[in-house]
Amino acid sequence: MLRECAANCDHLTIAVNRAVNFDEKINPGKRPPYFTAEERAMVLRSARGVDEVIFYESEEELTEIMETGGFHVRFLGDDYRGRPITAPQAIPNIFYIDRSHGYSTSAVLERIRTRILHEARGED
Repeated sequence: MLRECAANCDHLTIAVNRAVNFDEKINPGKRPPYFTAEERAMVLRSARGVDEVIFYESEEELTEIMETGGFHVRFLGDDYRGRPITAPQAIPNIFYIDRSHGYSTSAVLERIRTRILHEARGED
């Protein structure tokens, strides 16, 4: 996904939500992040194509970042297509990223949980 973003811009800045005010009403069914914002940023900074990682704590702060940052394109997962998003007017050029790859933190954690259970039972 990040390669696709980097291929469609000159400078890739990733905005990481610190999730200090996590509200399930904003994203129903979503869980708070398992990793801290700093841990997530460390992983993102190590990815090829990522030029900058910044943090935000609220939708208002994200809006301000988008309105004042001079960004020309906004990348969102295609699961956001047709859904309300924060400040759509701030960066009207939206590029939807294909999310059909099936990767997610929840899926990885489920694989880890399953492996631990199998190992605890002596299964391979």
